[in-house]
Amino acid sequence: MSAIYDNWERLVAAVLKREQLWQLFHAQSRSPSVLSEASSFSSSFNIGSPVNDLPFDFSSLGISSRLQNPKVVLISDFSRAFGVNELHLASAELLGRGTFGSAYAVAIDKRVRIVVKRLTGSIPEPEFKRHMDIVGNVKHKNVTPLRGYYCSEHERLMLYDYYSNGSVYALFHGQTGENRAHVDWETRLKIAIGAARGIAEIHKQNGGNLVHGNIKSSNIFLDLQHYGCVSDLGLANMIETKFMPRARCYAPEIKGTRHVSQASDVYGFGIVLLELLTRKSTEHLPGGPKPIDLVKLVGSVKSKERAAKVFDADLLKHPTIEEDMVKVLQIGIQCVSKSIKKRPKIFEVVKMLEDIGRFEIESHVHSNGKLVFVEGVIPTFDFEDMLRASAEVLGKGTFGTSYLARLETGDTVVVKRFKDVSATFKEFQRHMEVTGSMRHENVAELRAYYFSRDEKLLVQDYYDEGSLFAALHGIRDTDKRFLDWETRLRIAVDAARGITHIHRQDGRELVHGNIKSSNILITENKHGTVSDVGLAKLMDPIRLSKMPNSGHYAPEVTDTRKASQASDVYSFGVVLMELVSGKHSQINTRDGQVSLVEWIQSVGRQEGTSKVFDVKLLRYPDDEEAMVQVLQIAMDCAANVPEHRPRMPEIVKMLEEISGIGPSQASNLEDVLEDPWGQPSFELRLEYLLEDLLPTLTP
Repeated sequence: MSAIYDNWERLVAAVLKREQLWQLFHAQSRSPSVLSEASSFSSSFNIGSPVNDLPFDFSSLGISSRLQNPKVVLISDFSRAFGVNELHLASAELLGRGTFGSAYAVAIDKRVRIVVKRLTGSIPEPEFKRHMDIVGNVKHKNVTPLRGYYCSEHERLMLYDYYSNGSVYALFHGQTGENRAHVDWETRLKIAIGAARGIAEIHKQNGGNLVHGNIKSSNIFLDLQHYGCVSDLGLANMIETKFMPRARCYAPEIKGTRHVSQASDVYGFGIVLLELLTRKSTEHLPGGPKPIDLVKLVGSVKSKERAAKVFDADLLKHPTIEEDMVKVLQIGIQCVSKSIKKRPKIFEVVKMLEDIGRFEIESHVHSNGKLVFVEGVIPTFDFEDMLRASAEVLGKGTFGTSYLARLETGDTVVVKRFKDVSATFKEFQRHMEVTGSMRHENVAELRAYYFSRDEKLLVQDYYDEGSLFAALHGIRDTDKRFLDWETRLRIAVDAARGITHIHRQDGRELVHGNIKSSNILITENKHGTVSDVGLAKLMDPIRLSKMPNSGHYAPEVTDTRKASQASDVYSFGVVLMELVSGKHSQINTRDGQVSLVEWIQSVGRQEGTSKVFDVKLLRYPDDEEAMVQVLQIAMDCAANVPEHRPRMPEIVKMLEEISGIGPSQASNLEDVLEDPWGQPSFELRLEYLLEDLLPTLTP
């Protein structure tokens, strides 16, 4: 889901251009040079109203009071990246008015970044914050994540991701006539499965007692893979209201928010299922279709023949799916039972829908496994060409075997053949889409993948220079070659940039999971590029105690599925140690095998850091200070406590300063404000932006 999480701070960074805010900071502690630099932006910055027209008096607030009583609280990670040259006017657009408030799309440079939900009614601050903590702890790919909230005397705002594919209601009913969107059966099934999984996760929370309270098609959004994601969690628990009798998306026992239950959530989801099947709506929204009593409509169904008359005409064009449509209809009818006791639990609904979806996927995939090229790659060969290619084994890794394949088409590629893949086809496909969409000079590009019942393959470009491991340690004598200090430092910078970019993907949650010198490839011009991104999540977990070479893993990682971005940092620290020392990640000593981290710590204490360095590098005495600095960064990365390790953007900056390599264009755009020194905190800048926007939000 990377597209919906990108560059959050570009949005809030616009507030830095406001001259009055810089004056506020200048009055506290800033120098005139900072003020004059910032004031040059003022002529093009028009967010909100002038300071004296705002309903919040900035001038009366000292920085210390704001930090002690923050109005903005961040729940999940925001992207800390934006390009200074891309700052433009931030604006808010009304998306719609719902049961509990109004939703606005807040955009910068005409690109939507965040959804702000402005709540109605009076919610006591302690109750609001308590519910925000509960909602913020729900982390599931089919539940729209709460990113943060804003709480002041008169305002309660909730901050969400923006889903570019919109809601299920908008997809089905937003356009009519020739512009009506075609929604195939697979997409409808994915919406149902995703939403059911999200509701099931919600029902597990808060001791198994959490209720959504307002399940309807306008509160279900589509992610990039068109799975349903449940939004507006927790609002029914905070805001007391009565439901209108004509609101036919609510269970009959529900008269207001005080009566909602997990059983009423199941009823609401049943209505959504009927909506997916019939393309008729129970909601009356401005500009939308006339609402229909779907329960009454399907209640007239007495036979399979009669059932066909309630289905969307677009679905009836495909008779092969009719049996599955009837099955989903039966599930929907169970969910909307008037008797609470007769409604299934949501986890039972999930299983029934997944059984239908699994048959669909398996019949499609296993009967027609094919080579799939990722977006942007022009196919120049097919699976049959690969089968005819001459191949040689390059090496066996943690998750499978790599082959060098020379195709008759003239292409030379690396084919990775996986073992023990536990991911489903959809999980495998989604990961390939995420990694395949990455475009960065320091991340090896994925070209294609293949998934069938018996084979799972990945196709990448071949690098003649091989891996960093081969260059330093030599798989064969012919592989090993000398890398001077300048080249080693350049590869370190490149790899750090690549890992930083990886960590920004998939909502800033992507983990490489297997950073090591054999997964850092060397290009023909002696630059580094990171390969094998995120494969651990696709495989059966491997316990490190059973791995012969696990010296590059952090101590908290007990199996390959437990990797995190912090453990990636640890592993990169081990790579830096290999570059400095020229030694493997695990070393044989008289006392047995020890990790490189342990060896360096021991030797450094007993004999000094100079004994740690690769003897081949000692011919460069002018570089010794830089080697010591890189070794220090490596030791910081290898801290036992994950929270004590630096973040990758910090590492990039430090390595760039040591090497004298200027920031890349990507670094300029992505990293310029990762380091908040000398600037307001992220939360404070977000608070300023929201307060500037409030006067522009129509009630």
